[in-house]
Amino acid sequence: MAKILIHTTTLAEAKPLIDHFELSQNGQNIFENEKIVLIVSGLSKDLISNSLENIFKTYKISKAFDLSIASCCDGSVKLGTLFCTNKFLKNINFAPITTLENYDENTEIETIIADKQAKFFSEICKEKIKDYYVLKIVGDYFDEDITEDKIFELIKNSINKWKDLI
Repeated sequence: MAKILIHTTTLAEAKPLIDHFELSQNGQNIFENEKIVLIVSGLSKDLISNSLENIFKTYKISKAFDLSIASCCDGSVKLGTLFCTNKFLKNINFAPITTLENYDENTEIETIIADKQAKFFSEICKEKIKDYYVLKIVGDYFDEDITEDKIFELIKNSINKWKDLI
């Protein structure tokens, strides 16, 4: 039976999803139930690529989601705002995203949101599956550290906005 893949890069992003979908741990960074497999890959390009390649070898995946916190260049965008960066969806904001492996104050960003993994997730999924979604939740404005508790809250509050896509 095919499963829905949810990809996160940190356990802080995964915890509210593990709780909500009642996922059990099945491996060091893999959590699942009958319908969903969630992977916590880590943040580097290599970790993301290797984790996703392993999941696609191990499981039959019918649909994939990258769900994580993103930084926003526009202070008028409310923290917690949900964006899909690769598809236009009803009732979900759309915006292209910039993936930054490294960031400093001089980095030019041409989109309103940026993260550290969307590009790598998309590259793997384009090769493996047609039905995938890159969902980002605004967590900061490039000017503050975000706590694990805040990440948990933002992810938890987003679930009802996108869970019908599953």
